[in-house]
Amino acid sequence: MKIAYTTLYNVCDRHTWPSTQLGLCQAGFAIAKTLENLGCHVEYVGGLEKKRSLVTKLKWEFYNKIQKRDYYRWAEPTIVRDYGSQVQSQLHSINYDVILAAENVLPIANLNPQKPIVLWTDAPLSALIDYYPYMSHLCRETRKNIYFFEKQALDRCTKVIYASDWAANQAISTYQLPSSKVEVIPWGANWLEMPDEVEIQRAIAQRSQTTCDLLWVGVDWERKGGNLALAVTDWLNQQGLETHLNVAGIVPNKHLNTSPHLRYFGYLDKYDTKQSQQLKKLFLDSHVFILPVQAESYGHVFCEAQGFGLPCLTHQTGGISTIIQHQKTGWTLPKNTSIQTYGTLILDTFKNKTTYQKLASNARKNYQNTLNWDSACQSLLTLLTPLSP
Repeated sequence: MKIAYTTLYNVCDRHTWPSTQLGLCQAGFAIAKTLENLGCHVEYVGGLEKKRSLVTKLKWEFYNKIQKRDYYRWAEPTIVRDYGSQVQSQLHSINYDVILAAENVLPIANLNPQKPIVLWTDAPLSALIDYYPYMSHLCRETRKNIYFFEKQALDRCTKVIYASDWAANQAISTYQLPSSKVEVIPWGANWLEMPDEVEIQRAIAQRSQTTCDLLWVGVDWERKGGNLALAVTDWLNQQGLETHLNVAGIVPNKHLNTSPHLRYFGYLDKYDTKQSQQLKKLFLDSHVFILPVQAESYGHVFCEAQGFGLPCLTHQTGGISTIIQHQKTGWTLPKNTSIQTYGTLILDTFKNKTTYQKLASNARKNYQNTLNWDSACQSLLTLLTPLSP
């Protein structure tokens, strides 16, 4: 099968990936390489340039400085139309059976090709409005443009695939899509080389039975519930269970000295051999992955944690319920859950070795069965094959 793999960014050059969208770009890279490994011929269509103009600059000044609202140039009609022109130009020079957009709707919103278009993304852009902080103070024009171009793109698609039931339901409800057009295929773990089963089971068996290690990984301390994770750690210590919160990511300086139980390892890059090994050790040695997010469209890190046999503890929000099987591979709790409830779950599970090891093994099985890129892309090809000549 010949696939025109369409993204805004350059999939093959990670040095150009936006720092705010590393998870999405890592997923895009993993999808493309997995499809190639499965025998597909992948033609890369991307590296799109965002046109600059005096009009968009003046609009930004007006909305941000006068109306105190966010205006995004990437949703501007002239920008989206130009994206379409760039994609169309690249498509003219390649041979393909199907267009696969593996990021969002913007590159395909203005396309009118003769071949099928399939979208595979984590969530509709519209579902992020008033959900993520950066999408919560939009000006009316940007909001209107997002709905317009997303609807236009979805109407052009032969199939629309989302990574979670939440995302699929959001799209169906917002745009009245026929359910037969929408599919759910969870994305995989963004890890270059996951340890084998022997290493994982050994790690689960060797985790300390006297000291509890919690793991928090992220770059947005507030949105990903860093304060709550730290409070749960302190509560467990108050109950007499020696507990550490291992943190890999970005933490505001004011929080670094608030608890003697926090162990900070800085931001660890998976593409750096030494840092990747350090992050791997944290995943293998910890008992519970705690990331009580306030908003999360998907959450690749929960796939990674389960791949390491780590039960996950988080909030029930966004697409997380598709990734974590509540009370089987971890817990997804309401946002108003108390620190004591969080702590009691960890404490009771830690004290019962059989319960803990079953939970950890279930997490690993969930990764093996569903939350890996081979399984995901095999499911994708099952949908794409009938569309190719």
